[in-house]
Amino acid sequence: MIKGVLTIVFDEPFYKAIFERIDGNSYSVAQVNLGTSLPRMPEIIYLVNRKYSKLNFYRTTIENRADRHINPKRAQRLAHTATQQKQIGTKAQIALKKQFEESKIIKKMSVKENKQLEKERKFLKKQAKKREKHRGH
Repeated sequence: MIKGVLTIVFDEPFYKAIFERIDGNSYSVAQVNLGTSLPRMPEIIYLVNRKYSKLNFYRTTIENRADRHINPKRAQRLAHTATQQKQIGTKAQIALKKQFEESKIIKKMSVKENKQLEKERKFLKKQAKKREKHRGH
């Protein structure tokens, strides 16, 4: 059974949509910036229907727990309290932070590698210029 939650949060200065997906024992989360103005319902529906398949979900595993049947009235109360919350679920915050840190490390490594390649290219160019100067007439 796959469960999903969409939370829209105002994270100064942007509105963000946070998608949470629980599939068995895997937990995935994705984030989309919606802009500075309050998103309207047609924009949200378009995002869910058209862009959901293109979202980049970050996947983690969650501990095994038994899913119990929930009384419909309790489910309704839980849904109401979930819509009233003003902050992101802690699981989503942790997963997004972890994804951000990993992408930051990957970006840092690629920048370092590019700098090294550029340094090596400049060195070889300088060596070739030196050899060209000393070739003679």
